[in-house]
Amino acid sequence: MTELKRELGLFTCILLVIGNIIGVGIFTTPGEIAIGLPSAGWVLLAWVIGGVVTLAGALTYGELGAMFPKAGGNYVFLKEAFGPLVAFLYGLAYALITTAGTIALLSIGFAGYLGMPSGSWSSKIFSIIVVMVLTFFNYRGVKLGAGVMNVLTLAKLGAMLLLVGAGFALGKGETSFFRPLFPGHPLPILIAIGAALVPMAYTYSGWDSTVLVGEEVKRPESVIPFSLILGTLATTLLYVLMNAVYLYAVPLREILGSVTVADQAARNLFAPWAANFTKGMVALSVLGCLSATMLSNPRIIFAMGRDGLFLGWTGKVHPKYQTPSGAILFESICGCLFILWGNFGQILSFLSAPLVIMFALIVCSIYVFRFKRPEQARPYKCWGYPYVPAFFVVITALMIYSTMVNKGIRGVQGILVLLGGIPIYYLMLWYQAWRQKTAGPTPS
Repeated sequence: MTELKRELGLFTCILLVIGNIIGVGIFTTPGEIAIGLPSAGWVLLAWVIGGVVTLAGALTYGELGAMFPKAGGNYVFLKEAFGPLVAFLYGLAYALITTAGTIALLSIGFAGYLGMPSGSWSSKIFSIIVVMVLTFFNYRGVKLGAGVMNVLTLAKLGAMLLLVGAGFALGKGETSFFRPLFPGHPLPILIAIGAALVPMAYTYSGWDSTVLVGEEVKRPESVIPFSLILGTLATTLLYVLMNAVYLYAVPLREILGSVTVADQAARNLFAPWAANFTKGMVALSVLGCLSATMLSNPRIIFAMGRDGLFLGWTGKVHPKYQTPSGAILFESICGCLFILWGNFGQILSFLSAPLVIMFALIVCSIYVFRFKRPEQARPYKCWGYPYVPAFFVVITALMIYSTMVNKGIRGVQGILVLLGGIPIYYLMLWYQAWRQKTAGPTPS
């Protein structure tokens, strides 16, 4: 059996998008993103622009996901538009490094926010246990895994909304921190916002989650695009509210460069003990993001295995639970190995630029399909085509340019790692041909 069962509805898919986006970034990156911006108004506008860029991607992916509601989403779009080699390079890097590394980072981060010493064996063992527990839920059924993810995502949304609501209603903030709202000349400030979009892309990442589980979505022609759009809009609104309460609690000059903005805001709004609430909130958010990641991301390696471009057992569906059990186990094992290794954060950042380029290429595939397959059914058409996809691609190009300006060639040298998958691809093709040859003709 290689086909998955459609069991995910709109509500779960919206939470999957929100759960995958909201991890630790909204609690740690606002200080870095605010650097170069002169006032609270410009900071909030930057977060709105980041959400608009993300929405442009979601609108485009809505059309692609409705056209190809298959497991692996991004891998499928690249394969259909640019051929299996490009899709393989993306899938290999995403599955072996990005997904496994994200699982490790989130599980270790969860242990850290619970107070376990970083790098200790107790932290590593606890992180592996967390991964194994979530693996069990996702292995036993997509509805069970999605149920756990729903509970965790709703809990972290409730905690964040509680901080925002209580902060503005009861907190000891200052509205004067927002004045003046938009000082200075817009042009140089917009350039600074462009630079801020680079770290913001990390905080908004994960918005494409529904297309990865497209084969398990009920009524994919409507649920996939609407979940991407609504999930992105909801997250953008929450991000703006969170930054607004930060700026209500802490003067902008004290936020710049800080990685503990949430703790500082809670202390200023309420009392020193409130920082414990934010630590618990971050831990819950990280755990929810880990659960959403383990639900969606293994579908890429599943799609590759089903196509014969990876280990065959990763492309099988469990006969009883109807989950991509092999792919789930594979990603969990890789994540646990990364936890034991510990030295993988640099590799993840190393691959960020080439994977951002791949996302732009995926968005560009909408033009390929409109040109080469005008007759193909499109249950949902991208609003604002061709300008919305072009906007996303242009902003992505500016982000890559900004990265090269700041880091030089080091910012994009991860492309060489991505290209290293080319000989592996041809080795896989040779292996498949050899297996078919040694197996002999199929009996009639």
